[in-house]
Amino acid sequence: MGLADDAFEVPDPPPVLVPVPAKRVLDIHSARVVCGVPGVGWRFDLRADDPITRDGMMLVPLITEADYYRAVDGDGDAFASLVPADDVWVQQREPNPDPIIPPPGYLIDRLTDPDKPPIRGPVPASDSPVLIGRRVWYWTNEGYRDDFRCVSEPFEIDGDFCVRVVEEAAWYRWSRTGHLPKPHDAFIHHLWTQ
Repeated sequence: MGLADDAFEVPDPPPVLVPVPAKRVLDIHSARVVCGVPGVGWRFDLRADDPITRDGMMLVPLITEADYYRAVDGDGDAFASLVPADDVWVQQREPNPDPIIPPPGYLIDRLTDPDKPPIRGPVPASDSPVLIGRRVWYWTNEGYRDDFRCVSEPFEIDGDFCVRVVEEAAWYRWSRTGHLPKPHDAFIHHLWTQ
């Protein structure tokens, strides 16, 4: 389980995830989405399929991330909920205009409009109080990937602070089948929570 990235590289922050109404996005198949209604609240960790029209209403089939990865593995069918397109937003990557998203800290800095799906800005893993189970952006020499989950809290290897991560598909497979994932020890300054 050697380190898979260069300790001396300090990358710029990854993109911000901005919710865009599903009706304004051309291709939403397999996209990560936010679902909700003003006055109620918001759900994350969902995937969308291509919209359908039923009785003149555009509906978006939604499944959980766990069901999405189960279907990707060919381990059974995923049954989607049909949600009105007006209640679905696609998380689109936009360059990080740091510091549009305030760092974690004071509550006053984290206040949002509860009637709009929030923008999700990356937070350095070193600033997150809990990492196990969190989805992270993982920077390697090829750039950022957003399909990793943390399976440890920070630890030290030869003076470097690291976190053990696994690919998200393997994370969900582990939960579903008990098949152990192959972990990578990543430098903490190469990880950003979502």
